[in-house]
Amino acid sequence: MKKLFITTLALLLFSTLVSATEIVYQPINPSFGGNPMNGNFLLQKAQNQNAHTAPNEGRSFVDRFRDALERNIINSLTRRIADGEIVEGLYDTGEYTVEVIGQPDGSVLVYITHNETGEQTVITMPAI
Repeated sequence: MKKLFITTLALLLFSTLVSATEIVYQPINPSFGGNPMNGNFLLQKAQNQNAHTAPNEGRSFVDRFRDALERNIINSLTRRIADGEIVEGLYDTGEYTVEVIGQPDGSVLVYITHNETGEQTVITMPAI
């Protein structure tokens, strides 16, 4: 009986010293509510693990330069037409032929022809 009393007393005394709390989940990734200071670290880790590399198209400098020049010509032409500076004429950009025709009512017709396939697109811009 004395052993039971001592054991019960010991359990009661030690049980008051032990306390427990809820287990709370704290996310690490800032996208899911974690600490924003972890963002750069996690991004760097992911980039280091990424083994994917972009495919090399193998295009030469001349091809890239020709494409850039073609885009610049088309952008310049588009900007001038949109600004109302009608520049009538025929423009050959290499892959496309662009023909700009001003109409008497102030509208602009733009014919875009793909040189390889012959596919033609007609854009009519009404007078502003």
